[in-house]
Amino acid sequence: MDRSASSLFLNLFYDTKVVANRRARSTLTFGIKMNSAALANHYRQIRRDLNEVRKYILAAVLIFVAGNILAILIPSLGERVISAFLGYFKTFENKNVLELVVAIFLRNAFSAFLAILFGFLFGLLPVFGAVFNGIAVGAILNLNPLNFFKIIPHGLFELPAMFITWGLGIWCAGGLFHSPPISFRIKRSLNIYLSIIVPLLIIAAIVEVLGIKILFGI
Repeated sequence: MDRSASSLFLNLFYDTKVVANRRARSTLTFGIKMNSAALANHYRQIRRDLNEVRKYILAAVLIFVAGNILAILIPSLGERVISAFLGYFKTFENKNVLELVVAIFLRNAFSAFLAILFGFLFGLLPVFGAVFNGIAVGAILNLNPLNFFKIIPHGLFELPAMFITWGLGIWCAGGLFHSPPISFRIKRSLNIYLSIIVPLLIIAAIVEVLGIKILFGI
């Protein structure tokens, strides 16, 4: 092969490679744009769904606050709930930080999942969860108001997640009496669970490990 033919072959190979790279980049860019658009649409739907259930989330907040008040009015009730929590936390004594984070996340995620899935039982499970946790937080604050500053770091993530969870559970119960049906409500709720609640609970579990060690000395 003479030099001119070799040069022509190399130029052709280079041009083909450049075109292929451009097409690959174009395909990748298009894919990223499509995925970004799909993700944006997904979270727009999540926002619409949350807006639809906002009054149920507010109801969950009010039930939680009622639990706080119960703990203040009936200190013995709060003490029993705290004892139950302390007994639970004692099971974490021999766990390292990673194991503790995973255990707390799984506990909260499973509780949230059940509250949504079994919300159709007239909302009893989410209401009980809101009251029980409200009593626990109220009792801790009743012991020492400064405990607020120990709870608030992980509470900034966990409480919104649980308020949404309990609100969704109560909303699902509404499917017993009104449209849309329970199956539709549970499907939408689990979508919110995976998109919003689980990420918040992961962050909360990481932060809560420090809170448990400081607050309970474990």
